[in-house]
Amino acid sequence: MSNRCLSCQTIEPESVLYEGYHTRCSRNLFGTTEPPKVPFSTADVSREAQKMVGKMSISGVQPKLSVVHDRKKHQLMVVERGGLYILKPPTERFESLPENENLCMNIASVYGIEVPSHGLVPLMDARLAYVVKRFDRLEDGSKLQQEDFQQLLQTDDKYSGSYERIANFIKKHSDVTGLDLIRLFERAFLYYSLGIGDAHLKNFSLIRRKEVGYQLSPAYDIVSSRLVLPEEKEDMCLSLRGKKNRLSRGDFIKLSDHFGLTRKQSDNSFTRLNELKPTIEKMVAESFLSQHLKDRFLEIFRQRMKQIFG
Repeated sequence: MSNRCLSCQTIEPESVLYEGYHTRCSRNLFGTTEPPKVPFSTADVSREAQKMVGKMSISGVQPKLSVVHDRKKHQLMVVERGGLYILKPPTERFESLPENENLCMNIASVYGIEVPSHGLVPLMDARLAYVVKRFDRLEDGSKLQQEDFQQLLQTDDKYSGSYERIANFIKKHSDVTGLDLIRLFERAFLYYSLGIGDAHLKNFSLIRRKEVGYQLSPAYDIVSSRLVLPEEKEDMCLSLRGKKNRLSRGDFIKLSDHFGLTRKQSDNSFTRLNELKPTIEKMVAESFLSQHLKDRFLEIFRQRMKQIFG
């Protein structure tokens, strides 16, 4: 583990890690050559999160903290507003969620999906927490305009939706429609392949960037729910061609047709993931998950890939 980076998780024998990070990974995430310390334990995070209930806009059931990097103290500090990072601690309910999310985000990045800078950080009790840089915040603390698809589709139920409805909205309102439809298609395809079954409407957003306009935001909250909930009834929480279970390559081809993608575009997405299969399996093997979770993750991935590619 001494030469395994807490961010990219790659093993490079000749590299030198500082506090568990490659220099480039620390700079990318924290803006410094070494990662900051986290001056609290798992229990402290839960207590601090309870204090912040109603004061922060970070949604979800998992305890989360809004933090900033205090450069003078070289620590992550909890703030009520203006935080540039979100810190997610481990939970007793679900095993290894931070390690799970960091792995899924890294796989998404390797596949070509845009994700924000992220990594794992040790708490004072030596357990690992997940930290991600907020893509909707600028360095001066100002906020970019962002709305998730539960808001955009004006529904009270974040699980009531489909990839087709998201695509239809993108066709009307994105300033980079063609690119966003490919992005959405590849997320649906990858999420199914990794057992990410809890990707609901609030996990997809449009963000307004000055130089581009409205576009699909980077991917976030990517966790293999099937890994921690093997009894999960549905493979996808958003429907795809009216289905949520046992999807085939044909289902994804029909989805790409609805999106207006060419067969060459969808084939490229299929081919790239299939060619990455050995790489993804290696990433799982070298991740910070326990061995039994690694085995289970690989079982899920291989089963889904077999359903798609035979």
